[in-house]
Amino acid sequence: MVFSRRILAAAIIGTAFLVPAAHAREDMDADKFVKMCDTDKDGMVSKSEMMKHVEKMFDKHDAKKAGKLDKRQVELFLIELMKSGG
Repeated sequence: MVFSRRILAAAIIGTAFLVPAAHAREDMDADKFVKMCDTDKDGMVSKSEMMKHVEKMFDKHDAKKAGKLDKRQVELFLIELMKSGG
């Protein structure tokens, strides 16, 4: 399934605006996100690892398996992205 770069870009940009509000929880969220994404357990998150995580979340919210999300699905996607530290 082809992942829409526009939706990914929107999700990342949307998350970037929410990050300053969560600055007080930065260490906790970063640790959680690294643990969630770091599949090779090197203590860092590669672009590939991060993209796989985001794609997995996208697929979860694409209930109709249409390869795209409507506005409500994007809202839920972004909420989950923030809860995962990302």
